[in-house]
Amino acid sequence: MASRRLAELFMELARLDGQSGKEAPVAKYAAAFLKKLGLPAQIDNAAAVSGSNTGNVVCQVGGGGDFLLLAHMDTARNTSATNQVLLEDRITSDGKGQLGADNRAGMAAILYALERAVNTSSPLKPFTIAFTTQEETTMAGGLNLQLAPGIKRGFVFDSSLDPGAYATASPGAAVWNAEVTGRASHAGIAPEKGICAISIAARALAALRFGRHDEDTTSNIGTISGGEATNVVPPSAKVKGEVRSLDSAKVEPVLAAMKAEFEKAAAAAGGSLKFDWSWDFKPYRHAPDAPVCLAAAEAVKGAGLAPAPVPSHGGSDANSLNAKGIATVNFGIGARNPHADDEYILLEHLAKASEIVWQLIKK
Repeated sequence: MASRRLAELFMELARLDGQSGKEAPVAKYAAAFLKKLGLPAQIDNAAAVSGSNTGNVVCQVGGGGDFLLLAHMDTARNTSATNQVLLEDRITSDGKGQLGADNRAGMAAILYALERAVNTSSPLKPFTIAFTTQEETTMAGGLNLQLAPGIKRGFVFDSSLDPGAYATASPGAAVWNAEVTGRASHAGIAPEKGICAISIAARALAALRFGRHDEDTTSNIGTISGGEATNVVPPSAKVKGEVRSLDSAKVEPVLAAMKAEFEKAAAAAGGSLKFDWSWDFKPYRHAPDAPVCLAAAEAVKGAGLAPAPVPSHGGSDANSLNAKGIATVNFGIGARNPHADDEYILLEHLAKASEIVWQLIKK
């Protein structure tokens, strides 16, 4: 039974530990699976720069074609100790760990469609497959993925949206760092001689607004650290956070306001500030009539579903591909409660995701 085989394939993948940066067992499985189907799978050299214990798995079918199918291999937590529970309508975690539907379900959807094609001797279009590392942390696998110059479109299978929905826009994330320098002094004997860096940071943060700025833009304080001991006026404090927006033009004004408040607080207290920021990943947005969106809609319709193009509020390897100039959308696979102990995926969603893959690759 096709649905049972797909479920078995997903569970085989989900049992493999492949926490971000340690995806080697998953890469080995995927490469062997593809080679068994007679497909030329390779592991690229991204590990040399990404820090993972493996590179990305890349496979050119029929010469590689002009489009890419992608899912990431890593999970946020280990999965080998989790027992997968196969129910009548879904696969769930046993409640003691992450199931791994994010994103082994995306991998299973792609691999099952390929196995289906080989087993039925069905002709396929030329295309490329990539299974990437470290999407959950640094996106280093996707950022360092080397593809043939002929790849023009990408289809990522990694969204928790229902199958049929696909992300045509996604925010970029700018990571900011504020390093406040004050002056150390004995907190009991001579507190007047000190300049409290933590107080400076606190005044700046109290004057700023975090959370949702508008429908496109959010900001967050991620971490705060500082100080040396309870009897020392803290000479340093570090604050890190992010600004996300679907519109890149809205990011810098928020960052400028943050920097200004930190500078104001530092100057008032006699301290100093180092403030910097960089893009973690860039935003993307596609028009409804863009070729990649039309191809996505056609595949969804072919799978018997209604196309639902929507904006996403999270980043993915689709951001990395779009930054490379490869027009990409991110398909929903229906993973529920990703990363949590009650993660699950409906069998119907897993089957529909694989059917969308099939519609993309069959001639």
